[in-house]
Amino acid sequence: MEKAMKRACYLAGEIVYWALCLVLILNLLLCIMGIRPFVVVSGSMEPAIKTGSISWVNLHADASCMEQGDILAFKRNDGELVLHRIVRKTEAGMVTKGDANQTPDPALVREHQIKGRVLFTVPYVGKAFMRNAGEFAVFFTVGSVVLFILLKTAKFSGGKYHEKNNNEK
Repeated sequence: MEKAMKRACYLAGEIVYWALCLVLILNLLLCIMGIRPFVVVSGSMEPAIKTGSISWVNLHADASCMEQGDILAFKRNDGELVLHRIVRKTEAGMVTKGDANQTPDPALVREHQIKGRVLFTVPYVGKAFMRNAGEFAVFFTVGSVVLFILLKTAKFSGGKYHEKNNNEK
């Protein structure tokens, strides 16, 4: 029974290891392609984007191709990054509004303020990073690399241990 439990733990570790490797590689590819993760720290876009979610934003999105209904990332005049939906496009700029807000944002969003368009969101994953949302992308990328190295090291030692102590004779 103990041998079966060790084998099950080893296999579970392998599955977790490869899943994390896949997530790491996917995240690194997205970052290389200009798609960056941001932590959502307010509820202005609920229920579409929950507080504590991570939203991946395409930083290469063409502002002229954005349309009504798209969720965009933009810097407000005070420097804060905001994710809000486009309500209307005008000659002077874009009218935006958070889904949970009653009224549109008071200032038009000009093309130079736009950072990108939200591609997808994973709910609640960013709650642990909400205090340092500005540093999240760096932490996520560096943390992924460190985690990959640690898991690779553990996998090699765990794999050799498993093979050494569980050879069928």
